[in-house]
Amino acid sequence: MFLAIVLAVAEIFGLFSIGAVAKFFGYIDNNDVDRWSRLVVDFLLPAFIFNSITSSFESQRFYELWPLPLLGLGLVVFWTLIGFFLRGGLLSKDCDLRRSFLHFCAVNNSAYLPIVIIRNFWGEAALANLFLFNLGTTIGVWTIGVSVLGPGNWRKSLKNLLTPNLCAVLAATTLSVTGFTRYIPPVITRIIASAGSAAVPSMLILIGASLAYRSAIRISWPVVYITIIRLVLLPALAICGLQFLNISADVYRIAVIVSLMPVAVS
Repeated sequence: MFLAIVLAVAEIFGLFSIGAVAKFFGYIDNNDVDRWSRLVVDFLLPAFIFNSITSSFESQRFYELWPLPLLGLGLVVFWTLIGFFLRGGLLSKDCDLRRSFLHFCAVNNSAYLPIVIIRNFWGEAALANLFLFNLGTTIGVWTIGVSVLGPGNWRKSLKNLLTPNLCAVLAATTLSVTGFTRYIPPVITRIIASAGSAAVPSMLILIGASLAYRSAIRISWPVVYITIIRLVLLPALAICGLQFLNISADVYRIAVIVSLMPVAVS
């Protein structure tokens, strides 16, 4: 298990490094990162999700796996509530800072980093469970995660909820549960699989490029406090709570791995 963790972390930072080096030598600039990120998020990642679920989801175990999206949403709710109680520890009355703290508590990186770790631990088959889990997480991000940042346009938030990734999860899960995946032409399956295989490496490279050569973050108490809460306390509370739930080992593993993830890059 330790070796799998080391290899997963090495793979993630190796791809980050490629992006950083590419930016240093001028192969990628900030405009490229924005443009290609949209391509990955709107086309390649949905293809990867669709292929993973239609090829690996164990529909006969749906009665065991159905809690996955509920747990994804439930963790967002749980972390938000904990954040409300802990925001006083920021020692600041700044409204924007307190809202950002709540957002960081509610939302973490459940989209890309867990893919590499879960694949190294349990293989490609377990990724379908992760994407079903993220169905609930996505709903939580675009409702609770957005609302804690302040009053906004709910209609726009609901529109953003209908992302290509969410549609891919819903379509692939429906086809898998109903057994209609056998009617998908093999050539279509190969095209989707080929496109999807580029999603995670491409996005991690782009993340590495986006992080490269940014100005250093000023270390202050709010930064230290948010880091401790997000990386230590919230995962610990989530894992303790998960042990009291009557869920299968596969569901528990996915929830634990996602709980350990840091906040998403913004």
